[in-house]
Amino acid sequence: MEQVVYLQPEDDLPAVLHLLDGAQAGQVLLVLPKGCTVLRNPLNVRLLRRYAANLALEVALVTRDSRTREAASGEGLVVVPSVTVGKWGRRHTSAPHRSAAERAAMARVARIRSGRGDPGFNDKAIVWAGRILGILLSVFFLLVVIGLAVVLIPQAQVTLVPYQQTVDVTLDLRADPEAEKASLKDLTIPARLVESQVELTGETPTVSTKDAPDLPATGTITFINQSAAPREILPGAVVRTSTGTTVRFRTVTTATLAANIGATAQADIQALEPGPVGNVPAATINTVETADLRGKVRVINEKPTQGGGVKQVGVVTRADMDRLKAQFLQQLQQKAYVELQGQLGEQEFLPPESMTIEILSEVYDQFLDAEADVLRLTMRIDAVGTAVDRANARLLAYQALKARIPETYQLTSNAIDFKLGDQVAMDGRSVLVKAMASAQLVADVDRQAARSLVAGRNVDEAVQALTQSFALGAPPQVEVQPDWIKRWRWLDRVPLLPFRIQVVVLR
Repeated sequence: MEQVVYLQPEDDLPAVLHLLDGAQAGQVLLVLPKGCTVLRNPLNVRLLRRYAANLALEVALVTRDSRTREAASGEGLVVVPSVTVGKWGRRHTSAPHRSAAERAAMARVARIRSGRGDPGFNDKAIVWAGRILGILLSVFFLLVVIGLAVVLIPQAQVTLVPYQQTVDVTLDLRADPEAEKASLKDLTIPARLVESQVELTGETPTVSTKDAPDLPATGTITFINQSAAPREILPGAVVRTSTGTTVRFRTVTTATLAANIGATAQADIQALEPGPVGNVPAATINTVETADLRGKVRVINEKPTQGGGVKQVGVVTRADMDRLKAQFLQQLQQKAYVELQGQLGEQEFLPPESMTIEILSEVYDQFLDAEADVLRLTMRIDAVGTAVDRANARLLAYQALKARIPETYQLTSNAIDFKLGDQVAMDGRSVLVKAMASAQLVADVDRQAARSLVAGRNVDEAVQALTQSFALGAPPQVEVQPDWIKRWRWLDRVPLLPFRIQVVVLR
């Protein structure tokens, strides 16, 4: 029986040999298409012949390529121009010459294919050897599977709670406007001066009062003519008393004297100064002060003058001035402090104790002891304060804390509890303040070291090793999964592979 196998132009020698492995007949016709050059090489032809001999196959080539035919003829392979010629010719040609080794190999393969066994070996020995080899291979593969299961299936989670402790520092800092940078050695931080000028105008009622003249006294006087000529005395003529306190009056009506000596005429008068000083008894106004009338007429008040009164009026005292100044200073300080705070940066603060003021101007609208019900004041001050930067104080506190951290602990700036003292003191323009900081230190836990430490150990051994090697705030937790693996004590262990161990650190 013959089998025809068609090659492809791109087939190489391994592909051809693979096709021979699948041959179902003892005689094979290899059909080489045009362009197939795999068997132009004599070495490839020789390998093909030997491979076919080992498979107990008779191979013939179907090709018209001269180089392939030449190479095949040199190795003793049959070459025909077509499949038809190959089938007819092979039935009428004798088998090609083969060596003794090739014939022995073909006979051996033929016996094995027919089921009669290998003539070179005892059949029972082969069977038992095959069985033993199969058992050994099965055991080997079983051990491999078990080993892979032990290595890959288990996984472990290690939960660690690092030990924590609190560290705190208190620094007596000097915020100095002349300092250029923060210094932990000198406990000095930079500060800056802020300045603002503010002005305020206001008034306050006076507290003290006194009696003040209210209305002028009035009355009537009689003029007496001392000459024979008529005389008309117009309003405005001035007369006065001549005894005691001099009180002056002026006429407010016209008096007309007849042209004879001793003629009289009356006129109404009003005191030049208001108040009770103008209330004089009868017959006390007897002097004419107006020069044009002096020696020409005489005057007398036949009745006392009256109506001169007093009233209560406010008076500016030193207490009023001091009280208004104190009120203004307090209001101006508050206003200046607000304006100074508006000049502060995000992290700056202004201690009220650092603010100093200088009065630039202080103007009152009344003099001391002046009669006034209201006292007004316009005041302008210059305020200067020292601004302290919290960020610089926090930086020094962090540096001081960092210097006290043991090597096996960690600290981050976000974990710092920082505050400044409520009480400050002044030294010139420098602010003396306490800075207090505290932080939670957490023991450093190396996850990779923890994995290496517990790998391959049982749970109890892993817990003991972790407790002895790390500073922990709680007993470590070691859990091996899956749960069914705990049925076998020798499997209930932390995996050897690090990637199968998960380390969780709770802070």
